[in-house]
Amino acid sequence: MTTGAGVRAKGRGRGRGVLLPALAALATAQWPVLVHAASPAGFTIGLEPSYFTGRFGTRHTIHIYDLPLSITYRHRNLRLRVELPYIAVTGAGIVAGQSIIASTGSGAVRSGPGDMWLKAEYRLDRARGVRPSFEPYVKVKVPVASYAKGLGTGRFDEEAGLRMVWRAGTRVFPYLQLGYRIVGRLPALHLQNVVTFEPGVAVAVAPRQFLSVIVIGHTPIQKRRTAVASAILAYNLRMNFRWELQVYATRGLTSQSAAFGAGFGVMAHF
Repeated sequence: MTTGAGVRAKGRGRGRGVLLPALAALATAQWPVLVHAASPAGFTIGLEPSYFTGRFGTRHTIHIYDLPLSITYRHRNLRLRVELPYIAVTGAGIVAGQSIIASTGSGAVRSGPGDMWLKAEYRLDRARGVRPSFEPYVKVKVPVASYAKGLGTGRFDEEAGLRMVWRAGTRVFPYLQLGYRIVGRLPALHLQNVVTFEPGVAVAVAPRQFLSVIVIGHTPIQKRRTAVASAILAYNLRMNFRWELQVYATRGLTSQSAAFGAGFGVMAHF
């Protein structure tokens, strides 16, 4: 989770789309936490083990263990980011971007590299008064994960969108991110493109400490299914110039989302 100055907000067969707990993939790219002034030009390396569990709209419980490694490069208003997770899944289903396509396949434990996400974003201007900052972005999912294991679809996804960040005084930073994702098609799965959404607010509760409340989700990834959404509560502590800690918990808002999830992350700034 990084933010700032203007704040950086920061299956085979048919199935149900649910929000994949790859939330740590968003940690250094989409959630608001630190001001730009506290995040100098350079690199950020993050590692954030996470765990998520729930029925995800099925009749059985699914567990997801996520260990994402992210590297972010910052230069003035430009941010480039790559994220590659290692994931383990118990319960039938195919990971599809930020969703899981439930299936009647094997519920055995499957593990391996997840899909790689590449992202570029650019801040056009800083927030001033009632006018927000505008930060367009594009990102691409590179299909690294094994389709045979159900860890990915084996298809590219592409997304473009816009984040708007406001300053409500010097301590409160509301934001809204909207995007449109082109989902790679798979025969018989009836996948469709989605609109992604992420409203949130970050509050400076103490020097170098931020508390964020976020809702993240997207429209149905399959026909005749419902949208998915989760609420997130996150806390960030910038210990010094180099090190930052993050903890968060998430609660599903729809039957297709994880019932509960939590993560702990360490970020090093260079």
